Amino acid sequence: MKNLKLPIIIFVIVFVISTAAFIFFINRDSEKNITDKVDAPSWIHENGSSGRLPISAKVVNQPVTTQQNATANNTSTTSNANNNALSKSLNIKKNKTSNLAAKVTKIKDSIITNLFLENLAGYVADNYQPTNSLPYNPAHGYSSASFKGINTYFGLNLMGLMPEADNIISARKSIWKNILSQGMLSKEYEKYHESFMDLIEEKGITAEKKFALGEGRSEVRSFTAKERAEMFSVSAAPLRHVAAVLTSIAENPDIIQAMDGYIKAEKRVESANAVFQSELAKSNYSQSVVAKNKASHAGKILKDAITVREKIKAGISNKIKSFCTGPCDTPEDSFYIAKWVFRRAKGNQSRIESILSGSKLLSKLANQMEIRAEAIRNNM
Repeated sequence: MKNLKLPIIIFVIVFVISTAAFIFFINRDSEKNITDKVDAPSWIHENGSSGRLPISAKVVNQPVTTQQNATANNTSTTSNANNNALSKSLNIKKNKTSNLAAKVTKIKDSIITNLFLENLAGYVADNYQPTNSLPYNPAHGYSSASFKGINTYFGLNLMGLMPEADNIISARKSIWKNILSQGMLSKEYEKYHESFMDLIEEKGITAEKKFALGEGRSEVRSFTAKERAEMFSVSAAPLRHVAAVLTSIAENPDIIQAMDGYIKAEKRVESANAVFQSELAKSNYSQSVVAKNKASHAGKILKDAITVREKIKAGISNKIKSFCTGPCDTPEDSFYIAKWVFRRAKGNQSRIESILSGSKLLSKLANQMEIRAEAIRNNM
């Protein structure tokens, strides 16, 4: 044990001296001025060394030796090359991402889609009723397509119309805002009308309907070439009707102004009916003379409101027919179209002009259908 005392004493002395020296140097370095700032090394990309992360214009000052400068100079060329390659790679990836995002945005912003055209062509073929087809068994082929029918068909679930919207109501607004913007209808027509005609013909080839054979017999078969030609001819008729009605409305602002009066009369009927239903319920509950008189009076007010509303409606339908230069012989459908125009336009002259442009395109499409029908007949 005595032999170990001397080495232990020496070790303790050395340890104390080393610790004291270590603390001294730390205190000396901590007193250095670190507020001086220098520019970042030149090889760092101005947008960050990775090409994406921002950098500070200044960094904390540290002693730079001659050897460090030499090392920095020797490695600057390599660093520049590496960063240029990295930047180029990142730019390529960024461009690819941007192109992909642009394509996604284009799909989202597109109102007319291939699915919509497929469904629209299917609607045309489905509403063609050939001679002797069931369940109607008509003597002559016709199209049951209508403005109201097609508006309902696509208005409930859009059926391939694809705007970027949160719900069905905002989607409809988005659709008509885009379609009725200046020049949009003409642009979409020129882009899609040929492929749309081809899709209709394709639907006519693949379609099948049940036909009556007489004596309670029937058969399911596809359309003949003659029937496909007829499908195009009769499908042009509803287009001409809608085009004529739209033209008469768009060219005569009095009709739209009268529709404003109809909407007010319609609201008055709704209000009068609510009062009548309330008074009628009270009358049935109390059975008093006063309550019955109030119900009778409310019923008279409702009847008068309905009379005024129907007079305005008839007046609008008659005015459309008087201005119409085409097939406008279905007043109910004509009035529905007028109401639709009022809701979409509401005095917006730009939209009214777009609707007038649309009516001309419908006439043009009807002509294209007649031409396609003739082409099918010539190839029979």
